[in-house]
Amino acid sequence: MRKPIIGILAPRRFNEEDPFECQSRFVDNYPKRVMEAGGIPIGLLFPNEKFIEDEIKMCDGIIIQGGPHLGSSHICVLHYAYLHKIPVLGVCLGMQTMVGYEWFCQKYSGELNYDIINKEFDYDSESYYLFDKKGHDELDPFVLKNIEKSKHKVFINEKSRLYDIFHTRVLDMPSLHKSIAKKEVFDNSFIFKVTGLSEDDEIEVIESKSDWWCVGVQFHPELESKNLNLFEELIRKSLK
Repeated sequence: MRKPIIGILAPRRFNEEDPFECQSRFVDNYPKRVMEAGGIPIGLLFPNEKFIEDEIKMCDGIIIQGGPHLGSSHICVLHYAYLHKIPVLGVCLGMQTMVGYEWFCQKYSGELNYDIINKEFDYDSESYYLFDKKGHDELDPFVLKNIEKSKHKVFINEKSRLYDIFHTRVLDMPSLHKSIAKKEVFDNSFIFKVTGLSEDDEIEVIESKSDWWCVGVQFHPELESKNLNLFEELIRKSLK
């Protein structure tokens, strides 16, 4: 059986004055979990946020990894995956990308295309669908040996993809974020629904409402090998 190709989309740093500071920042734990789960990881690169459709055509599945900032290329990738029903796992910033995509779809009544995304979506829009809150980033800077200090409980809906994977309503997961998804984004949602909340009742998990396999988690499952089953499910879905 062939191994599925999983495209990993990393956040980017921008510095117009210093080309060495224009970087895509990949974290090794994501390709590591993909390989352990039986897939082949490749990096998705979009210099100057220019979306290249041919890159995505190579991918059987996609991971949108965590990091500081998302750009229009993140939204373009998710839009392509939505149109072509490519399985997606979003982690931290990856989940926030899904929230941003949901908000943007509502703004344009679902009538999106790549030109609109490239011209109209920007980092400054985050305040419409995210807000900052203390208490979800207790271990900063993060040190792996102290990972238990970074964890909090996540309560999962029993009628969710994540429950089918972990077979429990309560997860104890590393939390490394300050930005939180705004609940009002999902009041009249087009694509996603909320399926998991934190102890303080904030959004931790969203999933597609349709049969498209798309799961976003605000926590960081890639930090521990015991969460490999989530990546294995992505691999299974990517083989179909």
